[in-house]
Amino acid sequence: ETFKDIGENFISGIILAFSRPFDVNDTVMIGDNFGKVKALEFRYTKLKTFDGRDVYIPNSDVLTTPVTNYTEDGFYRWDFIIGIAYENNIDGAKKTVLEALRKEPNVIEDEEHENFVIEDELATSTVNLKVFFWVDTKDFRKMALITKGNVVKNVKEALEDAGYYMPADIQEIKLYGGETEFPVWLSTGKGEKRAK
Repeated sequence: ETFKDIGENFISGIILAFSRPFDVNDTVMIGDNFGKVKALEFRYTKLKTFDGRDVYIPNSDVLTTPVTNYTEDGFYRWDFIIGIAYENNIDGAKKTVLEALRKEPNVIEDEEHENFVIEDELATSTVNLKVFFWVDTKDFRKMALITKGNVVKNVKEALEDAGYYMPADIQEIKLYGGETEFPVWLSTGKGEKRAK
């Protein structure tokens, strides 16, 4: 059994050497393993994950598992959701988001890579906007992961600066039985105060 596995991995390594779905330093997902290819040996492919682990994947598994290459064409599209208040102007918010994307130097926009914003969902407390944008993947960790963080932060700040409100979940209280007042306790972090 061991010699069979060694033989399968060796033959798979030869096949991968001639028909590579990736090169050394490409960012790939092989099964559940996501990272940068560090070596392609005859028996295994070595990945360095972004949390610093070295993963050795038998080449027979590489050949029989779907491989996603994030580096091959050099571009990756990220997306995230941000919610605005129901009373806010949706078209104005979308315009503000697109302006924030244009200010981020590592976001790509050209004829083939269009950034856009759509209305995604009418949630309990917010109208959720889904933001789609393209990044360069030559250095996936820096250009893609860090850029996504910058974009999320910059979009949030741009919406706040433009006067848009991003509420947390809102709880609605209905009074039944003819009551007209409802005592509410507010927590300030230092104690509680009763609101009138």
